[in-house]
Amino acid sequence: MPSKIERESNAYKAKLDKTLADGKVTTKEADALIKNAHDGNFTQLEAHYLSAFIDRSKRKFDPAAREKLVAFAAGEMDALAKIASDYGREGKRSNPKLNEDSIKAGTTWDKRDGQVTVNGFGADDPLQGNVGDCYLISSLASVAKTHPELLAKAVKTNRDGSYTVTFHERNPGETKTRPVEVTIDGTFANRRGRLEYASARETKELWPLIFEKAYAAWKGGFPAIEGGMAVQTLEALTGAKGDFFTVNSSSNPEEIFKKLKNSLADKGCAIALSKTWDASEQGIVADHAYTVLSVSEKGGKKFVELRNPWGEREPGHDGRDDGVFTMPLEKFLTSFATVEYAKP
Repeated sequence: MPSKIERESNAYKAKLDKTLADGKVTTKEADALIKNAHDGNFTQLEAHYLSAFIDRSKRKFDPAAREKLVAFAAGEMDALAKIASDYGREGKRSNPKLNEDSIKAGTTWDKRDGQVTVNGFGADDPLQGNVGDCYLISSLASVAKTHPELLAKAVKTNRDGSYTVTFHERNPGETKTRPVEVTIDGTFANRRGRLEYASARETKELWPLIFEKAYAAWKGGFPAIEGGMAVQTLEALTGAKGDFFTVNSSSNPEEIFKKLKNSLADKGCAIALSKTWDASEQGIVADHAYTVLSVSEKGGKKFVELRNPWGEREPGHDGRDDGVFTMPLEKFLTSFATVEYAKP
């Protein structure tokens, strides 16, 4: 069964595709899409899909229609990317709500034996489970790679077996973040003894589970973290304000490579979001957040190293199937849509 985020994204994609029923997008149809966005609660997911739709179908737009939608989508993405986090919260929560798919599956909260870390915080540790928070799991991997000390400082084991995680929050108009402590118990979602949500490469390691559950508790439950922006989670984890840049078929390769290098410089954290429809490179999951591990140049060619938060499924055949892979820059440009980053 598709998750809630998949159902919502598929419905919006169908709405966008409907405008192409006659083979073109007119100014009137562009105005209708903008009006619909203003009338409802235009989400980050919809802004991302609209941006990808404009790039994917640009030859089918009336010039004036495309110009309107490009300006609108860019403005919405910029505004959404500047949101550091949900402003404020209703109060302390212990156990976050399960998502509806887990409830239907009969998931329960059970004790999970283990320890916070086994061999420290590593980029290969966090594995995404059955909730659409690839942006969070990829952010955890990125911070673990560049600033494991921040994760170590943020999590505390309490005497009663609970855990307290400290996130960072910034209110509108504020330039500095302030700490927010979220305490959860030591139970994690299980189904017939299997973890339903995040897990770790090492079965006795708990830190990815703890951070995900605490983040869900902070935001109001697992349904509340279905879909999101890495600029929010990177700031929540590190306190550093995030930023983003878009990638499309018109992007200058040299400029994008320079931006990628800059986003990773000085131990920066970067997340790349794949295109929402069909990525050109086989093995890339559409509409999925990947950790950007590094960039390199060899033999006059440029490459980008990434990690799938599933910890498996990658393009190429390196024999490991650990989610880590390197792809030429030109394939990155045709497979990814947005790069979000922060510099702690």
